[in-house]
Amino acid sequence: MKLAYRDTDSAAPGLPVVVLHGDGTGSIDLTGVARAVDGLGRVVAPFGDYAHTANGMEVAGTCWYRILPGYEGTDPVSLTKAVVQVCDLLDDLALGRPALIGCGQGGVVALGAGLLRADEVGPVVCVDASPAHVELLPPAALAGPGPRLLLVATAASRAAALGELRAHLAAHRIDSDTWQWSGDAEGQARDDALTRRIGGWLEEGGGR
Repeated sequence: MKLAYRDTDSAAPGLPVVVLHGDGTGSIDLTGVARAVDGLGRVVAPFGDYAHTANGMEVAGTCWYRILPGYEGTDPVSLTKAVVQVCDLLDDLALGRPALIGCGQGGVVALGAGLLRADEVGPVVCVDASPAHVELLPPAALAGPGPRLLLVATAASRAAALGELRAHLAAHRIDSDTWQWSGDAEGQARDDALTRRIGGWLEEGGGR
């Protein structure tokens, strides 16, 4: 099944970006963040957020699914299928070398698609991803070396997971930069900080 998506600022100059939201909570407005980052232009946001349950159809016991808009149902998928769907979307849209930004489970999918298509995508930003979920990516995705990659943690409680994720990728010879939100506030303050950090990272060479 092909992904339906919202196409925002389709004529905007700058690097196009595909955003994959998180676990259905909507806690981070990735579309808003992407639109505010200097250097990013067209924003493509597939409908629905990725989520998971501990008991499901994958061998490891994790069932991934997409929460459909309006919480009107779910579309069960495996993690591998989710990554392939995003790769198919990239083929259909022919965006050149777009950036990928994902949060939570969406961050894992963005990372998987970016690793599988490292020669065809630009920078990848992976926000608040679970190291345990990244370990479930198909082996072909972890063959390295990967695209330019920024791993982000938006809370102090996620610092250990951020280090674990970076170490796990490094074991597969996949390099990454990291950034942790150091503020106590959430919401707009955190999103503004994330916007600035992504923009600064791109200026520092994250887009090459």
